[in-house]
Amino acid sequence: MVETILETWTIVLVILAAVLIMTILTFLLPAVVLLLRMRSLSQISLDGTV
Repeated sequence: MVETILETWTIVLVILAAVLIMTILTFLLPAVVLLLRMRSLSQISLDGTV
Protein backbone atom coordinates (compact mmCIF):
# COMPACT_ATOMS: atom_id res chain seq x y z
CA MET A 1 0.00 0.00 0.00
CA VAL A 2 2.70 2.46 0.97
CA GLU A 3 4.66 1.81 -2.22
CA THR A 4 1.61 2.34 -4.43
CA ILE A 5 0.74 5.54 -2.56
CA LEU A 6 4.29 6.81 -3.03
CA GLU A 7 4.22 5.95 -6.73
CA THR A 8 0.93 7.80 -7.23
CA TRP A 9 2.26 10.81 -5.33
CA THR A 10 5.44 10.88 -7.40
CA ILE A 11 3.37 10.73 -10.60
CA VAL A 12 1.14 13.55 -9.33
CA LEU A 13 4.18 15.63 -8.35
CA VAL A 14 5.79 15.09 -11.76
CA ILE A 15 2.58 16.14 -13.52
CA LEU A 16 2.25 19.22 -11.30
CA ALA A 17 5.89 20.14 -11.91
CA ALA A 18 5.42 19.80 -15.68
CA VAL A 19 2.28 21.96 -15.56
CA LEU A 20 4.06 24.58 -13.46
CA ILE A 21 7.03 24.67 -15.84
CA MET A 22 4.71 25.00 -18.85
CA THR A 23 2.72 27.83 -17.24
CA ILE A 24 5.91 29.61 -16.14
CA LEU A 25 7.34 29.34 -19.66
CA THR A 26 4.12 30.46 -21.35
CA PHE A 27 3.74 33.45 -19.01
CA LEU A 28 7.35 34.45 -18.30
CA LEU A 29 8.83 34.23 -21.80
CA PRO A 30 6.38 36.74 -23.37
CA ALA A 31 6.73 38.97 -20.30
CA VAL A 32 10.53 38.96 -20.63
CA VAL A 33 10.28 39.68 -24.36
CA LEU A 34 7.86 42.55 -23.69
CA LEU A 35 10.16 43.96 -20.99
CA LEU A 36 13.16 43.80 -23.32
CA ARG A 37 11.17 45.50 -26.08
CA MET A 38 9.97 48.19 -23.67
CA ARG A 39 13.55 48.79 -22.52
CA SER A 40 14.84 49.05 -26.09
CA LEU A 41 11.94 51.36 -27.04
CA SER A 42 12.49 53.55 -23.96
CA GLN A 43 16.22 53.74 -24.74
CA ILE A 44 15.47 54.70 -28.36
CA SER A 45 12.93 57.33 -27.25
CA LEU A 46 15.37 58.72 -24.67
CA ASP A 47 18.14 58.89 -27.27
CA GLY A 48 15.71 60.57 -29.67
CA THR A 49 14.72 63.22 -27.12
CA VAL A 50 18.35 63.85 -26.16
